[in-house]
Amino acid sequence: MCTTFQRTLLAAIIALTIGLSLRSNAEGTRVRINIFGLGAERCDILQSAQDRKREITLWIEGFSSGLNYVAAASDQKQSTADTDTMMAEVERACRRKPSQILATAAWTAFLTLNER
Repeated sequence: MCTTFQRTLLAAIIALTIGLSLRSNAEGTRVRINIFGLGAERCDILQSAQDRKREITLWIEGFSSGLNYVAAASDQKQSTADTDTMMAEVERACRRKPSQILATAAWTAFLTLNER
C-alpha cells in the first residue's frame, strides 16, 4: 500500500513526465505550476541577492535533481552537468529573459544542457 507521500510523489512524477514529453507543445501553451521557494523569484534575484547565492545554488541543485529523477523514471536522458555548469546556464537564461522566474530559467538550462 502506498503512503500519501508516495502517492503525491508519484503524481508529481507523472505530471513532470508529461511535461517533459510534451516540451515542444508547451512552448506555445501557458501552464500554471505551483513553484515553491526561491524558484518563484524573478531572475533578478541572482543580481540583487549575492548574499543568498549559496541558497539559490542549493535550490537549483534540488530542482535539477528532481528533473533527473523524473527523467530516470520515464526513461529519458538525465543531465550530467555539474553545479557550476548548471548555474552558468541558469545565469545565461536569466540574462536573456530577466523577467522570468528562476524555476523557468533552471528548466531552460536543464533542457539546453541536455541537448548537448
